[in-house]
Amino acid sequence: MFKKTAWRNTVSDAVSFHQDQALNTTMFLLKSYGPTGFLLREDGETRSLKVCLGDPHTCSCPVFTKEQEPCKHICWVLLRKFRLPREHEYSFQHGLVERQILELLHGLHQTTAHRMENDASYASGTPSQPVMGQDAGSVCRKVIQAQDVCPICQEELLEKKHPVTYCRFGCGNNVHISCMKVWADHQKLSGSEDMVKCPLCREDFISLKLLQVQVKNAAKLFTAAEREKPDRHLGVLCHSCRTCPVTGKCFKCTVCSYFYLCEGCSKKGCHPQHQFALQTKRRGKWCLVGEDLTNEPKDVTSQPTNERIM
Repeated sequence: MFKKTAWRNTVSDAVSFHQDQALNTTMFLLKSYGPTGFLLREDGETRSLKVCLGDPHTCSCPVFTKEQEPCKHICWVLLRKFRLPREHEYSFQHGLVERQILELLHGLHQTTAHRMENDASYASGTPSQPVMGQDAGSVCRKVIQAQDVCPICQEELLEKKHPVTYCRFGCGNNVHISCMKVWADHQKLSGSEDMVKCPLCREDFISLKLLQVQVKNAAKLFTAAEREKPDRHLGVLCHSCRTCPVTGKCFKCTVCSYFYLCEGCSKKGCHPQHQFALQTKRRGKWCLVGEDLTNEPKDVTSQPTNERIM
């Protein structure tokens, strides 16, 4: 079969970095365009991005437009949505032909044991049945299994232990409350009696009024220490000690692409041939530091050429 993009046998530094970003960033799947098109929004961002798998893959983000390499959004779809291992040869290609896409959709990249575990998990799920005290037509919540993921953020429910809600009038599956809030906002509901649709079965999931109450109650369950700290640079890997994500002060080479150091490695004088920029908080401004790699900014108004980590 003719392939438009060149096949490669090893992952590039750029794609490896984007894979790190994808696995350490929360994204929301807001809409599907058939089996290979997806509308995504990164946590904390307001802009939605469209990813399409094919030959080649495409994404509407500026990083992909500039580099023409699988960005973190494409990597997120491959690694999170389709559970493709990052070392699998399909995970770092510029694109996949129809046969390879079909293999991805059918989960043929998974091991036989893993597929059997998922099938058993699905078969043993609690059936949706009416229970006493619920609204007419409502169903009971399904028991959360080991492999169950939130259909919006694609993270395992038992690993990311955030408060969950469930589809009350359709499939009974569980979803993070915070993710359902993003999903409802995307549906642009306004009336308190409007019903939010389920991201899985598309039936009525929950009333917007009840979801708003759940969001308010869920916010009380998190302490300040449990919230993601702003000095955790999600998706950033220290090139020296391989710590990911970098916590505290983050140093970025102004010459080499995707070369980052944590504060400890910067003090050891790693990569002394180039100047570094310093960032103290996620999405904060990058400031040039002195050539001796001290932690004091040299010029807080100066910006490196690659100012923002996308």
